[in-house]
Amino acid sequence: MNHPNNICFFNTTPFWGGGEKWHFEAAQLAVEQQIPCFFVCQAHSALAEKLEPLPVKQFHLSVSNRSFLNPIKVNALVRFFTDNQIETVIFNSPKDLKIGAKAAKKAGVKTIVYRRGIAVEVKPKALTERLFRDAVTHFIFNSEATKSLVEKHYRDILATKKKLVLYNAIELKNEPGSSHPNNPIIIGNAGRLVEQKGQLLLIEVAKKLSKKGIPFEMHIAGEGPLEPEIRTAIEQNNLTGQVKLLGFVEDMQTFMQHIDIFVSTALWEGFGFVLAEAMAVKKPVLAFDLSSNPELVKDGVNGFLIQPNNTSAFAEKLAQLIGDAALRKQMGQAGYTFVEDHFERQKQFGKLMEFLSV
Repeated sequence: MNHPNNICFFNTTPFWGGGEKWHFEAAQLAVEQQIPCFFVCQAHSALAEKLEPLPVKQFHLSVSNRSFLNPIKVNALVRFFTDNQIETVIFNSPKDLKIGAKAAKKAGVKTIVYRRGIAVEVKPKALTERLFRDAVTHFIFNSEATKSLVEKHYRDILATKKKLVLYNAIELKNEPGSSHPNNPIIIGNAGRLVEQKGQLLLIEVAKKLSKKGIPFEMHIAGEGPLEPEIRTAIEQNNLTGQVKLLGFVEDMQTFMQHIDIFVSTALWEGFGFVLAEAMAVKKPVLAFDLSSNPELVKDGVNGFLIQPNNTSAFAEKLAQLIGDAALRKQMGQAGYTFVEDHFERQKQFGKLMEFLSV
């Protein structure tokens, strides 16, 4: 496999999230391939602590939106890039890009990469335009939806750059969780208990299933500010015995293996990675037809896409799956095959290295 030398990952976010997970796992894989690897991160951050056991040289930096105006920090980065002969640097956030791309350009770094990991529009700004045009050489998008939202205002610039849509990687187990139907069927949902994730709509779906006399349990993993409101909705609709709030669940692999169907009523998604996690253990999935969901859910193949906010249609498709074990198994296998083709860890890393070597 062709690969660049002296890769620097640049992520100063102090907490742990999807972008941090991507950077950390990419660094892990680089180390496994014996690629010299460097990391700019914030001291004592989640990333810094997780990187500690790896043979990765860390450079600690605290970055704000205005840090690019600080010549001391910029020059310190220039020295770091130059002294370590960095050939490739990969950014994940706009604030990091502003200071880091400026320093990388001054240091003569050959490949300057901006990875965009959320399907949110990038507003037109002079500084962003200048960075995209004059500094960034490669763009990575975590979905087609994310790519289209960046192209909305920067299509002409992106047309001159190297681009790649690269889904987040999943490490598939040798023996993926197969479907062992529960009695009753367990419907799973996972996400922060916030308006965006739409769990109150899920309670409406549960209410419709219950009124039809369909046996089921619904397990909702996650915590957040809407928990009291969701719990009240469960009680008011007499669903206490059927809908269970599990709180924060650390072991999502086990959670996914113990359910039969995974559902998402999110009203928008940066990228519905949790859908892919469910497919990786052969679970059929249901989600609204919005954001990047259609890139993951092939309607009628590995699950169902539902018109947004249509809880009646959602309940109908869910009832169909609850009553058809053969369909659940068929869709679960189709989902696993899709994840194997588009998310498998080594394949995704190979695509990344090939892209960076162009």
